[in-house]
Amino acid sequence: MNEQTYLSHSPEETFAVGYGLGERLAAWPDATGRVVLLSGELGSGKTQFVKGLAAALGLDPAEVTSPTFALVQAHAFPGGTLWHVDLYRLPTGPGAAEAIALAELLEQAGIIAMEWPERLGPDLPLLVADEGRTWWVQLDELEDGIRRITIHQPAPHPAD
Repeated sequence: MNEQTYLSHSPEETFAVGYGLGERLAAWPDATGRVVLLSGELGSGKTQFVKGLAAALGLDPAEVTSPTFALVQAHAFPGGTLWHVDLYRLPTGPGAAEAIALAELLEQAGIIAMEWPERLGPDLPLLVADEGRTWWVQLDELEDGIRRITIHQPAPHPAD
């Protein structure tokens, strides 16, 4: 397992870590099914991380907001669509995958950046069927506003 850990002292640093991952994902030759799962408490910086990822894809980060009420926001970029998903308001279980049409999203060209993936419950394995496409990002708030960002890539991708 490939794992990187970063300490972020500001929203700008969290943005920069997201940007770095966005650059790596944009370089993949196969545009379908790239997934970034973001876990962390409310206010831990998940959306700020996605803003950085979006900027690396050539998107305007100001257009990226938390999709808490919409569930899914689509942002087109040259390699497909950034699907920003937030499952916070959904109950845990199979209904969450159906509510966002997960199976269809996985077939689209682009990247799925999903906040609160734990809400998928038993459908979470759908996202990790191809280990080389799924990144796990854990954001933990430490003391004094410092955040620890741990990025797991279970299997190296050939472009890495």
